[in-house]
Amino acid sequence: MLQVKLDAVRNEEEQWALEEDITGRILWLCWCGICAEVNQLLPKAVDYIRREGIVEGLRAIHRIMAQTGHVDPNDDQAHLLRIMFDARAGISKHELVLAAHAADQAKWSGAARVATTTNNQGTTPCASSQNPSTSMV
Repeated sequence: MLQVKLDAVRNEEEQWALEEDITGRILWLCWCGICAEVNQLLPKAVDYIRREGIVEGLRAIHRIMAQTGHVDPNDDQAHLLRIMFDARAGISKHELVLAAHAADQAKWSGAARVATTTNNQGTTPCASSQNPSTSMV
């Protein structure tokens, strides 16, 4: 279904935005699944370690993690994080692009429409203040 929708989009900018939306949703679902698994398995692992008395293994893991330090994401990782968080927030790039295109079309179609009015000084052109028809957008 998503592939059909993606194939139907002809505008390159709209297609790129829809691809980002789809990728972001997939990443967000995967992240939620990973977090659910960790939240479910971590208490079991800690309980097992306590029961078996193998705390030294946890200390070794801690030492390794402490030496690693924080790693700043590169541009690709930052981009993927951004589109994942956009999906979490319900932000659709595709909808934003469509709205921007509609606003541009409305702006230009409104500027192109010229109506004539009659007043005491004769006929003068004026820009129409009426909103464009939604059927045109």
